[in-house]
Amino acid sequence: MTEFRSFSHLPLVRGERLEVRPGRRLSVAHRPGTEKAATVVFFCHGAGGNKDQWREQWQALGEQGYSLVAWDLLGHGESDKPRRAAAYAWEELVADVVELLRSFGGERNLIVAHSFGTGLTLSALLQVNSVSGALLLGTQLHRPLSRGGLLALPAWILELIRPVLAKGFRERAWHPSVDPHLLAHEEKLTERNRLYVFKGLVQGVQWPEAERVAQLRLPVQVLAGDSDGLTPASGGEALARQLPDAQFQMLEACGHQLMLERPQQVLAAFEQLLQRLPQG
Repeated sequence: MTEFRSFSHLPLVRGERLEVRPGRRLSVAHRPGTEKAATVVFFCHGAGGNKDQWREQWQALGEQGYSLVAWDLLGHGESDKPRRAAAYAWEELVADVVELLRSFGGERNLIVAHSFGTGLTLSALLQVNSVSGALLLGTQLHRPLSRGGLLALPAWILELIRPVLAKGFRERAWHPSVDPHLLAHEEKLTERNRLYVFKGLVQGVQWPEAERVAQLRLPVQVLAGDSDGLTPASGGEALARQLPDAQFQMLEACGHQLMLERPQQVLAAFEQLLQRLPQG
């Protein structure tokens, strides 16, 4: 029998609930840096995720002395979960990101984002000029979420068919070779997700227009999993082509959850991004 390996030994990304904007309380983790404190690394997770999904990168970059900021999007993790769909409007979620960049920014700021969070990040970058570089995981040039299909059903019906939805997500999001204990750990966390929140996200998603994305001239690293069934690698490659200063890399035997499935390769991509930034 395979021994169950607990993930409790891994560093947890714990936060404090802050009112980042009037009426919007998010769980925000802030770790001041040491020898590299002037560089602040921001982590923006995707739809249905949480800030603890960055735990491997959080530990490694914290040990290197960077200042770190991660948060649970509204409706996720330990953040507030309002039922009003308007709370999850695209412009509201982007405004949260912009405010966090403003409040916690340092001399040099970098942002690492995943999936839905990459769209929020791109939209935020079109509004601020304080970010020096970005690492985008599991992303696309165009809006990846459809407003139709099962998600058009009422939330109470979606809760009834949650096992079916979870099975479909598992098959599309994770590579078959993923550690089963990691999968079990993450799926346990998703049980606290509210499907009315996901409906609100899908209803409100906008994604930045491709023509505007081409205006972003900061260095960007784009990573994709070769087996990602949610945001296929072709979409990430298309985004990298649209960005004026982007590099694209595809990770082998990897699904949609790149920071969890291939944490060391994500860290290596972060180092590549650093090498592309102006020194000083």
